[in-house]
Amino acid sequence: MKSKFITLQLGIKKNKTDGLLIFLPDNSYTQIISTLNKFAAAPVIISKKNISKANPKYIFINSGNANACTGKEGFDNVNKILETLSSKLNCKTHEIIIMSTGIIGRQLPIEKIYKAIINQKFNKYSSLKESAIAIMTTDKFPKYKTKTYTIASKKIHFRGICKGAGMIEPNMATMLAFIETDVKLDKKNMKKCLQYCSNLSFNSISVDGDMSTNDCVSFTTTNTIDINLNNQKILTKFLECASDFFITLSSLIVKDGEGATKVIELNVINSKSLTAAQQISRKISHSLLVKTAMYGEDPNWGRIIASLGSLNDLTIDISKVKLFINDILCFSDGIPKDAGSKKLSQSMKKNNIKIIIDLGIGKHSQSLYFSDLSHEYVHINSEYTT
Repeated sequence: MKSKFITLQLGIKKNKTDGLLIFLPDNSYTQIISTLNKFAAAPVIISKKNISKANPKYIFINSGNANACTGKEGFDNVNKILETLSSKLNCKTHEIIIMSTGIIGRQLPIEKIYKAIINQKFNKYSSLKESAIAIMTTDKFPKYKTKTYTIASKKIHFRGICKGAGMIEPNMATMLAFIETDVKLDKKNMKKCLQYCSNLSFNSISVDGDMSTNDCVSFTTTNTIDINLNNQKILTKFLECASDFFITLSSLIVKDGEGATKVIELNVINSKSLTAAQQISRKISHSLLVKTAMYGEDPNWGRIIASLGSLNDLTIDISKVKLFINDILCFSDGIPKDAGSKKLSQSMKKNNIKIIIDLGIGKHSQSLYFSDLSHEYVHINSEYTT
């Protein structure tokens, strides 16, 4: 049995679906990871407490209002929603996970939400696409995927929805995601898989370098397909498939980055440490000069090298650094290589740009996906609340 979705009109947005209730199967198991922001929203804090008490039966999501930085009233509103839902659904309040996304610092229209829940019959199920639309904020398109893989001659399935376009920063983004598989997972493997896959996907994307207050990724298994994950080869293959799905889904957020025209894949390889590789990838993905060069389709590799060299607390051997853009060697041995070629200039017109920085001093690597920075990004975010 798969999870079921019901989209809702809660009254936060005018005449639009702005809510989603996910019915999790009886034998399912769910884990979540959420934002590290010190101003985490009320629903994030309460959901972390709830999932520590019980395996959730439902996930409730509202869009259009983040319910973050809303004080005691914000927490009271979350509890009122949970109490209303638990009464309607005949479950305990801590068996519901709640997520919110939207504008920070505004109280929820709680009476509208209360009436919408009370009057809802919860008997008309929605499609994956309709569910993805219901949780959108500044997104230009709904983000949803399904994919089938074969492991040990058995077909396994993944499906998921997510939202996000701005305030995207490694270690979660202003995004929400629900991902489901049918592979049987125990608690240990569930946590391992979620953390492993999120580190390669939702924790490795960047649009503007700002961490949100509401980020949350939930991962559910319906526990219907047994592929013997005690076998190390099978476990490794499963993690490869799962991470492929997570990356595919999270890449839609970068593609839809507010005003974005390009998705840039940055690979920092042969680093002395993983920490150094992560620091470099974040520095370069946050560089406004690098991002605007990508938008302008400008093969200005010097902006990337300058950003790398500005990290004073890292040891870098200049003579060993190699820079590739779209598989074209631009910089090596401390001097330019094929950086001024027509081939490189032409390749910058692609919607997907690949950058490789080979440090040549170790065995660690980090990949990160980020977007360019356009005029449209400024336009969208200068008028977000109006």
